[in-house]
Amino acid sequence: MNQEFTAPKKAGRLDSFISEQSGISRSKIKKYIESGKISVNGAVCTDTSKKLTEGDRILLTHEEETSPLQAAENELTVYYQDEYLAVIEKKAGLTVHPCPSCREETLVNHLLYHFPSLRKMEGERPGIVHRLDKDTSGLMLIALTEESRLRLSEAFCEKEVQKTYLALVQGICPNGESTESIGRHPTVKTKMALVPVNKGGREARSAWERLYPGEKQITAAKMQEQNRNDNFSLVKVRIYTGRTHQIRVHLTAFGYPLLGDALYAPAKTAEKAPRQMLHAYKLSFCHPFTGEELSFTSLPPADFWQCLDKQLKDKQQAVPLIVTGNSGSGKSALLEIAKRQNLPTFSADACIAELYKPGGDAWYLLRQQYGTQFVPDDTLPADKKALAKAMQNPSMKQELENLLHPLVYSRMTDFFGKNANAPLAVAEIPLCFESKPARLPLKPITLAVVCSEEIRRERLLKRGWNEETIAYMDGWQLPQEEKKRLADYAVINDGSLEQLEKEFLSLIQKLIKQNASAAAAILEDIKQKLA
Repeated sequence: MNQEFTAPKKAGRLDSFISEQSGISRSKIKKYIESGKISVNGAVCTDTSKKLTEGDRILLTHEEETSPLQAAENELTVYYQDEYLAVIEKKAGLTVHPCPSCREETLVNHLLYHFPSLRKMEGERPGIVHRLDKDTSGLMLIALTEESRLRLSEAFCEKEVQKTYLALVQGICPNGESTESIGRHPTVKTKMALVPVNKGGREARSAWERLYPGEKQITAAKMQEQNRNDNFSLVKVRIYTGRTHQIRVHLTAFGYPLLGDALYAPAKTAEKAPRQMLHAYKLSFCHPFTGEELSFTSLPPADFWQCLDKQLKDKQQAVPLIVTGNSGSGKSALLEIAKRQNLPTFSADACIAELYKPGGDAWYLLRQQYGTQFVPDDTLPADKKALAKAMQNPSMKQELENLLHPLVYSRMTDFFGKNANAPLAVAEIPLCFESKPARLPLKPITLAVVCSEEIRRERLLKRGWNEETIAYMDGWQLPQEEKKRLADYAVINDGSLEQLEKEFLSLIQKLIKQNASAAAAILEDIKQKLA
């Protein structure tokens, strides 16, 4: 085929002018000139740097070439297309262009099927102006003509194309930025690393912002280590340069490797996903021919959401359930029902009994503070009767409670922490509303067990209590109706144990369902914010 051009004023060099006019790469034009396929004013010219003057007539004679690459039929999501370029979505697991280990099933082969014009472009990477790692999903910009490829390549080189990614990383990742240069790993050929510029590294810049967890979720998890194995973050990353594995290298070096990244992350982090959880989420650029500002977003594929959903569910903490009530109301019966449901349980009374044993923390403090008044013998537990008698004095009662209650609440806090991932964890705390409870990572749900005064007194008398003991113990606690008012839920225990169990199990299922749906609500909220 023949192509003719006439040089205007200041046309410049022969090779540059023809490349610009024909849309053929400058390197290929040089080969045409050197092989005698170009003439100027009727004479063959083999000088690639020849300066053109106004009016020069140039003739290019060459055969139209087509790419030797094979097209592969496939599905392709196209966000935008015109005669110059297209914006498409690359699937995870798809290599961008042919290489020794993957010759045919690549994105380029798929593109040739959808955009036949790419066959006119040279090389094994027709249309490719930037790349994504094989296991990274998301938006890519494709040049559909040679001239478009040149202009888009220049735009990438000048950092005029904005690229934003979504990543799931290990740990609670703070907002940050890295300008560490990146180069080939000194010993592992498949890896990149932070390499100084003076040792072969290339300039690189990444900046990231944490989208989840927010400050509220972090405050609730203050007691947890930032990089504990069940902590993770969803981050939005913008890259200002396009180095190989840039995001993976920068975030790993910062201490927050990507979930599923078998190349850079520790084994436990790599096992959390089938691929590195990285998605090219947003692409913004100026159209190289029309000047229009274009911007596209793509939500991550299903495997990304599945991984995020699993992390949310694995990390979802059981809301602490505290059972309270007056003596004889049925608190212990509820605790036994919870045990039969294989739910973890904690009893303040059982905890006190352990603390009172010889060498226990309460035993030791009582002995240290009061000598033999409450611990008369090194081999015996603390004297409960002596303690009860002493507590008849209001000031002494306050003093002993200030000493003993923190010990109980400390162990209750440990109990809820160890069982944070259980469907529900239940603690029986008789004086929940009368004393100052420990601060827990999550606000506990309180359940008051109440019954009629007549039934409650009857139960206590059968237990061997007398009227004086009942009055004394009731004097320590709020009235039943007040506890019922303060609690989040209440169960009435006037009937049989079977009735109590039915009502309690119904409440347990409700609370477990509410807690399980919390992860789904968070996931939906994230999707809406990104859409």
